[in-house]
Amino acid sequence: MAYTLTGKKGGTVRFVPNDTGVVEKESESYSSSITSNPVEDGADINDHVNNAQGQLSISGTIVGGDSAIRKLKQMRESRDILTYIGVTRMTGLVITSLKFDRSYKNKNGAAFSLTLKQIRTTTSDYVSMDGEQSMTSQDAGKSNNAQLAKTMNAGMTTIAYQSVSSASVNRRDAAYSGGSSSAPLTRQTGGYNGIAIS
Repeated sequence: MAYTLTGKKGGTVRFVPNDTGVVEKESESYSSSITSNPVEDGADINDHVNNAQGQLSISGTIVGGDSAIRKLKQMRESRDILTYIGVTRMTGLVITSLKFDRSYKNKNGAAFSLTLKQIRTTTSDYVSMDGEQSMTSQDAGKSNNAQLAKTMNAGMTTIAYQSVSSASVNRRDAAYSGGSSSAPLTRQTGGYNGIAIS
């Protein structure tokens, strides 16, 4: 039986007994974690289980040259997403640990051990704007909306070009700089001192 490790970038490494090598051991492992939240009486409430991705460890011997060694190193360096087919079959794997032990007994090869971990991949969501213009188009004054067309990008600040009458400016200044006679000088409601209302 041939054991294969195939990557999207690095091609395939085949372990064929009496030719390129042999896989002597496969080890699968899976783990889960449980959330634990303490409550007032001292007990814990467990309300969720997180299943971690699977892990696969394989070990064996490479013979007949170092092309398989180079290819395994290349798969690790390029962070290739791999598929392993042997007694165990797993997909979506990346190499997390790779070790070679060379010996005079195997002049053109090496004993190896390899740890792979499953990963989850995803793509970014796309949300349709239903014909709305992007913010960059609005910033460039390309919007059909009259108010947005007056707005332009000025680095970290946004400037809206709109003329304001001098009477409006004067009213604003008077509102913020002049005193007001209508404000109460004393507190109208009773205060609370922590004991009683005075």
